[in-house]
Amino acid sequence: MTELTLKVDDDIALKFKEISEQKFHGDETVAFKFALKHLLVEEDRDMFRFEQIFEQIQDEIKSAGRVTDKEIDTLIAAYRQKKKARGK
Repeated sequence: MTELTLKVDDDIALKFKEISEQKFHGDETVAFKFALKHLLVEEDRDMFRFEQIFEQIQDEIKSAGRVTDKEIDTLIAAYRQKKKARGK
């Protein structure tokens, strides 16, 4: 087993410890695996969403004949704004 040292704000460390105690009976390995699993799932969702946006842009190019750089920038900005609004 490896000991992992992370520098985080005190309140975050306390919250992790509380959740670990409540949900995982103090088993920090299981708690960390759970957190890591959810981070990886989120990363996969981001990649899937990026692919959706890419396909949407391709479809718009096909249907419109062409899409300007400004329109592409607008689509990307809208995606980033939605993602930011969700707190991701």
